[in-house]
Amino acid sequence: MISRGLSLFVSVPCAAVPRKRRTDYVATAVRRAAPFADPAWHTAWSGDLAMVWVWPQEELTSGPIEASLAESGRLQDAGPVSYIRRFLPESLLRGESREDGVELLQCSDGIEARAWRAGALHASSWWPQAPDATTWMAFCRGVGVPPQPLPAIQSPPWRDAPWTVIQRASLHDMLSQYQRLAIPAAVALVLLMAAWQAGALLHIQWGRMQLESQIAASSQKVSDILAARSRAEDDLVATQQLLALRPPQPQVRLMASVAGLLDPMKATVVQWSMPNPTTLEVLVTMPRPDPRALVLAFQHAGLFDDVRADIGRGGKNQIIVSARLIPPALPGTAAAAVPAAGGDAS
Repeated sequence: MISRGLSLFVSVPCAAVPRKRRTDYVATAVRRAAPFADPAWHTAWSGDLAMVWVWPQEELTSGPIEASLAESGRLQDAGPVSYIRRFLPESLLRGESREDGVELLQCSDGIEARAWRAGALHASSWWPQAPDATTWMAFCRGVGVPPQPLPAIQSPPWRDAPWTVIQRASLHDMLSQYQRLAIPAAVALVLLMAAWQAGALLHIQWGRMQLESQIAASSQKVSDILAARSRAEDDLVATQQLLALRPPQPQVRLMASVAGLLDPMKATVVQWSMPNPTTLEVLVTMPRPDPRALVLAFQHAGLFDDVRADIGRGGKNQIIVSARLIPPALPGTAAAAVPAAGGDAS
């Protein structure tokens, strides 16, 4: 422990100094303020203010001593550390931290005056004996405090840990403590939100692509069905056109039917012709021409309609019979009734 009489107190404001350069900045300020060539020091922090106790290294039997920023217990970015490595100022183990004001404390080798501002120790002086009123007024003026009566000297007990450890951190200290972590944390939060949004958009886009793929596949199926239907309709039209060229009844059946009709009447077919697929004209010769009998026979055969018999245009014993062919009945439909008498005999 370094007694207060062997140390010099220096406060170094570092609000305008970047955090990475504060250690070097404090070291320069200490060497500039120290009245000896080989200073050793201990630094405690309160926000942006460095509270430094300096003592001559040559008077100590150990090697170079320089307590780091972490040893003070006020290092904002450090975790729990050991507060005493080799030497610690007596002032840190006497009294309590205050928000503001001035006070006198009894030390092991004299009297220490302290001036507090915003929870930090801004100034400290030491005398081997109690100061008089004039010395006290000079101290108050030096630290920027209005003149006050000489306070009573306090005799605080020794502390188990430095008062810098248990003093309450101000809001500014807390913000300063987490300033370096706040920016990366904010950036990470923004990136996380952006990644979440990007993931949601990718999920939506993927679903949209799948839906479009399904629509395309369904559209292709519908197109194939429509194309097949169109081809079927075209084939139906072509089939109907081809079927329209076919006679309603096969000519073999017609010839057999006509031969069966004419055989009882001793008639013979001399000429067979079909001017169109639905009309039959035959030239019949018979011993005794009977147009009426021919018309009735053709009419009752069930294969002919609009039967006509023309006897004037043929030769002797010849009759020209013309008739319209009846299409075969479709399956499941009733056959057309054959009229009892009809046709035309001329």
